[in-house]
Amino acid sequence: MDLANISGIRTTDDLKAQAPGQTAELDRNAFLKLFTTQLQNQDPLDPVKNEAFIAQLAQFSTLEATTSMSDSLQEFVADQRGDGLMRGAALIGKSVFMENGVFEQPGGEKVDGYLQLNSGADDVVLNVVDTRSGQLVNQMSLGPQMAGEVPFTWNGGDFGGKAAEPGRYAFIAQAVRDGKSQSVNSFAATRVTGVSWDQNTGRAFLELAGGEPILLEDVKRIAQ
Repeated sequence: MDLANISGIRTTDDLKAQAPGQTAELDRNAFLKLFTTQLQNQDPLDPVKNEAFIAQLAQFSTLEATTSMSDSLQEFVADQRGDGLMRGAALIGKSVFMENGVFEQPGGEKVDGYLQLNSGADDVVLNVVDTRSGQLVNQMSLGPQMAGEVPFTWNGGDFGGKAAEPGRYAFIAQAVRDGKSQSVNSFAATRVTGVSWDQNTGRAFLELAGGEPILLEDVKRIAQ
């Protein structure tokens, strides 16, 4: 069938010409209009064969399914984003425990934390390090401990009992077993100051006072 004499049909070149520098995309409405126009203007003596008719209907069904899937996916991503931001916003002003991270010390304030021991230890040594200078500010012996969580509190002071300067600090813990030392994961309470969304990964991040952002899903514990 000769499409050149059928009115109401635009070629690809026509669509490109309507917006210089841009390529117009045929959506499902345009596809349906093109299909119905073709049927209305077909040659009665040489109608569209059943096979071609079915093939075009199949193309239209595929387009509909693809469009519906795309819309559903976009809606799902939007819902996930909204849910992540809402959950993150609910944590602003509260403290979360992050693993082996840097936390902010306003100056002489207590900081809570805990250790995670995979097995018992004869002694656990907790070091408080000023991350700016790398200086050891304080050191505490937590004594013999069993496997599991070991809570602790740093009083915010140095070796001499003087309040530590405001800044960024980190806990570094060592478990002593049979005279040998082994690093232990520590978790420090850090205040949440904001929440952000990464468009590339589709994940929510918590902005922390004095520290690097962490994934919302990586939060181990929440405190007031």
